[in-house]
Amino acid sequence: MDMFKQNQKKKNTGRKKIEIKKLEKASNKQVTFSKRRTGLFKKASELCILCNAYVAIIVFSPADKLFCFGHPDIDSIIGRYLKGDNNAEFEPAAKSSKEKSVSYEECNRQYEAATKKLELEKKNLAQTEILAKGWNRRWWNDPIDQMSEQQLEQFMMSIYELRKKLTERTGELMMLGTMT
Repeated sequence: MDMFKQNQKKKNTGRKKIEIKKLEKASNKQVTFSKRRTGLFKKASELCILCNAYVAIIVFSPADKLFCFGHPDIDSIIGRYLKGDNNAEFEPAAKSSKEKSVSYEECNRQYEAATKKLELEKKNLAQTEILAKGWNRRWWNDPIDQMSEQQLEQFMMSIYELRKKLTERTGELMMLGTMT
């Protein structure tokens, strides 16, 4: 009979205490984040109910998505924190009848749009820096025999524009009588 009971023991290991250390695999990070985020928000909600506490949590996932939790609402808690007013009675942010509270999905969309805009601005800055470096050299001395037809047209337009500006500036200086 003892042998029979030993064979009927559970084959799964159940809940085990895991070592807290940084996860290396991206897929493991995402799964763990999703499960623990849900648990964290649940515990925060319980704390709010049990202790009448005001809680705001802002979390970025491994995929750089924004997740927020706030009770009674995140905006008023953050506003109170930023004011540094710990002793004042809590007043939820006033909302007009047309204004809705922003969901974390909307926060994610706004964050992703801002991130894309930031990346675009970084690319523009890099291109501007490349152009600025090229501006310091004497581009008019570059050989033209390796240029394409489009590059030659742009080069010619740049020369005409430079010539026009030089002529205008010369005329201005002659009118002022500063040119000899």
